[in-house]
Amino acid sequence: MSELFKSIRRTPYQSLASLLILFFTLFLSLFFFNLTAFFYGILSYIEAKPQVTVYFQTQTSEKDIFKIRDTVVKSGKTASVKYISKEEALKIYQELNKNNPLLLEMVSADILPASLEISTKKPEHLSEIAEYLKKTAGVDEVEFQKTIVDRLLLVTNVLRKTSMFIFVFLVLISFMVLMTTTAFKIALKKDEIELLRLLGASILDIRKPFLSEGVFFGFCGGTFAWSIFFIIFFYLQPFLNSYLYGIPRLPFYQFSHYNLYVWPPSLYYLALVYFLTIFFGMLIGFLGNYLSTSKYIK
Repeated sequence: MSELFKSIRRTPYQSLASLLILFFTLFLSLFFFNLTAFFYGILSYIEAKPQVTVYFQTQTSEKDIFKIRDTVVKSGKTASVKYISKEEALKIYQELNKNNPLLLEMVSADILPASLEISTKKPEHLSEIAEYLKKTAGVDEVEFQKTIVDRLLLVTNVLRKTSMFIFVFLVLISFMVLMTTTAFKIALKKDEIELLRLLGASILDIRKPFLSEGVFFGFCGGTFAWSIFFIIFFYLQPFLNSYLYGIPRLPFYQFSHYNLYVWPPSLYYLALVYFLTIFFGMLIGFLGNYLSTSKYIK
């Protein structure tokens, strides 16, 4: 460890450049990673709610409605199908208008339609089920959240691809900076390296300090990036809460059973993100210095 800090003190500007490039790479990667996970959580939340609501004509019998329900279920494209009878529809109406007696007197169960609330397994199944129901006898109206889900799906896919492109681009830039700064350090230690070779030191022994330095910078860069990102995040959380009021806890993809929530971020999620950040930081630092030492130390 003392040799590591000694090496950093000998080349402070090059060491700072390595640390900063890793910090910015990991900080921007954190931003897009969390943003993508958040939008995926919103998409999962929307998908979990009834996406297709079909209202039946008042003369349509329950028997015919159940046949339609069974056909939709057998398609294998639904996550849930809930039947709302005329009586249940009346109770819902009465609850919504309990403060308006005049509206309550004007409505009875006979004039309210029975309905099905359908959630699909995948957003792309929405249109298929909606089109089928529109052509089915006894159906009065079909409502579904196609526009909302399609837009969220588009944003999530674009963010995922953009995040991957930016991450790969930043990693390549990090490798270039790390290789350049390490090459400069190797040049400064040229006489020392030649002396070590004459004394019988192996290539691996000579490369170890540089590899350790890359791992150290990756760890520090990851820690700084994670700390600053979530300091800013928690500082802005009250502001974000005002816009996200009413939205429940959003799971990190499908890992809610591990108590991984992206909004509000759970302790396990914060720990996972920290581990991934320092892991990739150390990996990038190690590989960057490994490539550089492989090229310049023979």
